[in-house]
Amino acid sequence: MWRACAAIAAILAGLAGPAHAQSLYAASFRTSGLGSSADALAGSLYTVNLSTGASTFVAPIRVNGTVPIGITGLAIHPETGVFYGITAPQSPSYPSSLVTVDPVTGRAIVVGELKYASSDIAFNRAGILFAWLQTTSQLGIINLTTGAVSPIGPPRQAGTPSGLAIDGNGVAYITTGGAGGTLDTVDLGTGIIARGPPMTGAPFPSGVNSMTFSPSGLLLAVNSNGGAPAVTRLVTINTASGAVAPLGTLPEDTDALTFAAETRRDSLPKINVQTLALMVLGVIALILGMIGWFVGRKPK
Repeated sequence: MWRACAAIAAILAGLAGPAHAQSLYAASFRTSGLGSSADALAGSLYTVNLSTGASTFVAPIRVNGTVPIGITGLAIHPETGVFYGITAPQSPSYPSSLVTVDPVTGRAIVVGELKYASSDIAFNRAGILFAWLQTTSQLGIINLTTGAVSPIGPPRQAGTPSGLAIDGNGVAYITTGGAGGTLDTVDLGTGIIARGPPMTGAPFPSGVNSMTFSPSGLLLAVNSNGGAPAVTRLVTINTASGAVAPLGTLPEDTDALTFAAETRRDSLPKINVQTLALMVLGVIALILGMIGWFVGRKPK
């Protein structure tokens, strides 16, 4: 009897919530080198195998499935799982705008105009979307409903595209000096930058234009040679020492990077712990009742 109860409880436990796997996504954006057509200046979405660095094409990124755009930053809402992207100032359509992206089809929906050229975005655990504003070299908060940006702290001289990533403890990292600069931190409340360790060992000494943290806390980044088309590498950056180590080759012109959860057993309902406990107790009571009924029917 108890084995049967345990088996049923194990099955019900599987209903308590869906299993999740983490996938690394990358977006590429070709800015030049293929002529003047809008399609040539479009972005594409990829998944990346973290173990091998190999990339798999998912879909072109198109507004409403038809209008090509160039994505320069990707981030996933920590609660809803919605993919958000920002378009580059050089995007053939809807430049410097906030969009949502379907991770299966690449279909994008425009949320609103940022009105600031931004190079990368990242969510904190509270679901606030931050951006690095390259024209003013400062942080900004993006309104998820309108796309409007609220700058944080004093503006600075315009800089180069930089990567932005926020770890699980709310520490934000920024690469304002590229691969030859330092791995700095920036205060999410004041926008004040604290200089960090020099980055060493990058395959290319030029750009680090996008960053993201893995679920295990590994800081990943896109290292670019700045060419047209740009050759890019997936690298890790040691947050304590600044040491950079290559992991693999990314598609040309990769310009955005983020991790997202993939849900399996989507059709199963999500059940909270209290409901699960009541269900298990109900099953046990049912089994005990059935046993009592059979015992009562035995001939004496």
